[in-house]
Parts: sequence; structure tokens; C-alpha cells
Amino acid sequence: MNRPAGDELLSVARRALLDELLPLLPEGKTYDVLMIANAMAIAARELAATQAAGGQGVDQAASFLRAQGAQSAEPAEAELAALIRRRDIDTSRHSSLRAVLLSLTQAKLALSNPKYLRHEAN
Repeated sequence: MNRPAGDELLSVARRALLDELLPLLPEGKTYDVLMIANAMAIAARELAATQAAGGQGVDQAASFLRAQGAQSAEPAEAELAALIRRRDIDTSRHSSLRAVLLSLTQAKLALSNPKYLRHEAN
């Protein structure tokens, strides 16, 4: 793999933004810079998760859909959402569906708000 990876570049840029540039900016720009830094952190986590065989929740959704007999070219999450909206999932599969939805939610939280997951684990 080529180094530095995208997530590493974002992390370095975020640190420079927060440590070097933020102190130089007018106070009225603090919120904007912190919002940008947060977006950079989320993007870095998404890249890292993708690079590290991420997508466990998506893999589970795809497996669930295959067991459901679905054969769509749509991404697994979109197809799963369509099945749920149509109420097209047999009630005997609802516990499996809950497990898939929990896994997808945890994977998204791990990217967007990992502190929340750590807090809930304690």
C-alpha cells in the first residue's frame, strides 16, 4: 500500500488546522474550523475502515439479502431499505434483520461518533 494513506493525510491536515491555523483565526471562525475538523475526522475514520476490510455491517446486509433471495444491482443498504419499506421481509427473519440493522448502525456510529459507542460500552 502507498503511504501515507488517505486517512493519514486527513489526520495530519486536521492536526495542522487545529494546532497551527485555528489559533491564528478570528474568534468568530472557531465554530467553522471545528466543524471542518470534525468532518475531516469522520472522513479519515471512513477511509481507515474501508482500508481495513471495513463494511462488516454491509457484508451482513448483503448476506441477509442473498438469503432473502434478492438479486439486485443496488447497494445492499438501499435494497434492504426498499424491502423494509415494502414490508417484504418474512416475519421469521425479523430477528436476523434486527441483528443486521444493529450492525449497520454500530458501523455508522463507529465512523461518525465513536465516543458514543465507547460511552455506551461502559
